[in-house]
Amino acid sequence: MSAMNRIARLATISLLLLAVLPANAAESALQKVGARAADLYRQGKYAEAVSAGQEALKIAEKTFAPSHREVATALSNLAEYLRSQGNYPEAESLLKRALAIDRKVSGEEHPDVAIDLNNLGLLYDSLGRHAEAEPLYNQAIQIDQKSLGPDNPTVATDLNNLAEAYRAEGKLAPADAFYRRALRILENQPVPDNRALATVLNNLGALSIAQGKDAAAEESLARALEFWRKTVRADHPDIATTLRLLGSVQLSLREYPQAETSLTEVVAIDDKNRDKDSRQLSQDLSDLGMALVALRKYGAAETPFKRALALDEQTYGKEHLLVASSLGDLAEVYRGEGKYKLAEPLYKRALAIDEKILGPQHPDVASDLNSLGALYFLEGRPGEAESILKRALAIKSAALGADSPELLRILDNYAIVLRALKRDGEASSIEARAREIRAKLPPSPS
Repeated sequence: MSAMNRIARLATISLLLLAVLPANAAESALQKVGARAADLYRQGKYAEAVSAGQEALKIAEKTFAPSHREVATALSNLAEYLRSQGNYPEAESLLKRALAIDRKVSGEEHPDVAIDLNNLGLLYDSLGRHAEAEPLYNQAIQIDQKSLGPDNPTVATDLNNLAEAYRAEGKLAPADAFYRRALRILENQPVPDNRALATVLNNLGALSIAQGKDAAAEESLARALEFWRKTVRADHPDIATTLRLLGSVQLSLREYPQAETSLTEVVAIDDKNRDKDSRQLSQDLSDLGMALVALRKYGAAETPFKRALALDEQTYGKEHLLVASSLGDLAEVYRGEGKYKLAEPLYKRALAIDEKILGPQHPDVASDLNSLGALYFLEGRPGEAESILKRALAIKSAALGADSPELLRILDNYAIVLRALKRDGEASSIEARAREIRAKLPPSPS
């Protein structure tokens, strides 16, 4: 999330609305339509913002000369609304027009040029072209530091955006330094910009996750959430973004009640979004289901997992790896509830999909077999369980090595089944193998 530079440009428009009286009816109309577009964008109503932004551009082009600053502003704002909808080619064309106008009208080192550079960099980030975005952000930083001063909030915007490009490229140490410098600038402002603070804290939290610093991530994301709630409506997509990250961290930290609360709100926001992304909703539902399973709320977990499966089948078709994963999740819930007859066909479907797509010797196939073998044991079918688990162990051993930690679940299940079949000697051998693997594991963090 790095849309702070858009806010800088939109805030400039809002200030002009308060400070400048329109010279004629056309300028008045432009200001009103531009303000409406900006407000729709802030609310996350991107399709409506595009429509209003297109209207603002038409008025600007009719009212002013082709190279007027107001035309550049309308171009830049419309480009951001289009970028938010994923219309990157048109957004890029508009941004380049805006940049050319501002350079001609204001010169190479004007803050408006820095805004255009930021906007174009953000577009390239959206396209994964981070190496192209970096020099644009660096140019914007140099311009704004010189023209506005090193502690200006706009410089914080520039630093945040450059840090985002670095984070995307895996350059975590410099990204961390730039985020923290941006945060210091924003925290030292006499009037806090809650949206900007929320953005930087959200991004810093995401970086901490990538660094494996879950506790630090949780702290940053919780602070980000506080600022978002002061800034945007309760079902805004930006709140969902932060909650989504926070929920994942809480799952990692085994704070399952907190994760349930966060992810329940995420799903509620997804459901209110008229243009909801079914892929994202499916993932959010799955994450919520995982939190509920961890809390042993199996009955409650059924609904999100069923919904996730239906969405995945609708999006990808009946035979897809994500569908297999959703089938396995729902089967695990049924197994936890003791609904073995409902779980079995789901496990078998997942196994068939993975075998077809990945091949019969893939480690994921071994995991499917392990789940099915464990279910057969619970159903009182140890003989069938033994043959399936034996196959699972052979596949995963061949793929990952005889002493891979990923064998432990299969080994544990296999030993239990062998004990049930009164094959104690074989069970002891399997148990000894598991102990040897565990002895080589690094100590668990305290």
